[in-house]
Amino acid sequence: MTNPRDEIDDWLRTEVTPLSPPSGALDRIRRRARQRKTRQVVVASAGCAVVLAAAVAVPRVLPGTRPSANHQVAGGQRSVTAPASPSASAATPAPQGSGSPQIQLDQRTRLSTSTTGTLPPQPFRPTSVTFVGNDKGGVVGAVIGQAGPPCATQYCTSLAGTSTYGTSWYGVSAPLAPGPDQPTGVSQLRFANLHDGWAYGPALYETSGGGWPWSAVNTGGQQVTALEVSGQTAFAVFATCAASSAGYAADCTSFALYSSAAGSTTWNPVAVPAGYQHMSNGQASSAALVVSAGTGYLLTPSGTVLAGSVPGGAWIVAGSAPCKPGAAHPMTGVPEDAQLATYHGQLLLSCAVQGGGTTLYTSSGGATWHQASTVPGPGKPAALASAANGQVVLATTAGITYSTDEGVTWHSADISGSVPAGGFSYVGMTSATLGVAVPADPYVGALYVTHDGGQSWSKSPITG
Repeated sequence: MTNPRDEIDDWLRTEVTPLSPPSGALDRIRRRARQRKTRQVVVASAGCAVVLAAAVAVPRVLPGTRPSANHQVAGGQRSVTAPASPSASAATPAPQGSGSPQIQLDQRTRLSTSTTGTLPPQPFRPTSVTFVGNDKGGVVGAVIGQAGPPCATQYCTSLAGTSTYGTSWYGVSAPLAPGPDQPTGVSQLRFANLHDGWAYGPALYETSGGGWPWSAVNTGGQQVTALEVSGQTAFAVFATCAASSAGYAADCTSFALYSSAAGSTTWNPVAVPAGYQHMSNGQASSAALVVSAGTGYLLTPSGTVLAGSVPGGAWIVAGSAPCKPGAAHPMTGVPEDAQLATYHGQLLLSCAVQGGGTTLYTSSGGATWHQASTVPGPGKPAALASAANGQVVLATTAGITYSTDEGVTWHSADISGSVPAGGFSYVGMTSATLGVAVPADPYVGALYVTHDGGQSWSKSPITG
């Protein structure tokens, strides 16, 4: 029997002649190899282009696309907490496009002595302003308003700050709230210092971090129409109001005085004389509140003036004013017929004259009043301010007038450009020379600033 391994060995030892490939096969192989190499280069280049494009053109995420409740604030920031929780805000905006800034999430901005590095949203519609000391002899300001239209979400409330008295503005975190046309909205702003502040009208929010976080305050269903601060104590007027499409303060009929300490969300009724726990004159009205030099004053709907010490204790009846506050401005809560101001313990009161004009009164404490003058010119009084002896500045629906002799003589202030439609809703003086005014029309998108004690006013747009 033949061994099969021998046959295999014989076959393996036999010289093998390789077969030639079919004609043209080598050319086809070379051509396909070149094509494959070209495709690899193209695909690799395309991949690099995609990566580079992603690195350059990845859009910043709009907070409104996140599942959490977000809102528009100055600088294009948004809160990343639900309405019942303290709100936060994000920071640096990318270039703005469709009226709502594109921004980056999860950063927070606070009131600063320099800047937060963010920009206010555009357009910005201011409704209230406040200034506090910067602990270095200067002041820092903050303005509240609504962003847009349009804005990225249903919550358009925004804040902007300035450390240059309106020369430039930066973004500050705002409470998660709509505008004053809704029960949970806000339109007014007060700060006690760089950390403690309140946003109100009609709802009430508190911050102890200069803008982050904000905490909602339970007002028991009442609306806050006035709030003033002295030191570490805040006083506020809580009003009972009927639902009204005209504005949150249009139909308020009962008022109560409350106080709170900075950093607290607890508000307690202030001890007042019997009959003034729930102040009312039986019709839609308002109340005016000022705090100065350690004493607070409240002009009640009936025209009675209450006074009390800021550190605490019961308030007393100081006297009766020559006019009543009357109805409130429906969107700011400011009395339309009477405005209070103080300087160095002296009380100033502007009373609207039927048919037009304003009468100015002065008092050393609210017990007795003296008529100083009748202010010439058209328009109803809207706000009164002073920061120095003899100085009085009056904002009206027709412009701003000023006096340097306690209201005896008056002069029309020079308004850069022209007086905005509707005049002004607020004026305040932070020093004998520096002051700020808020236009009655928020769509002006700017405040007006004076550097000469109220004689001339220049426009300060709320931009970066």
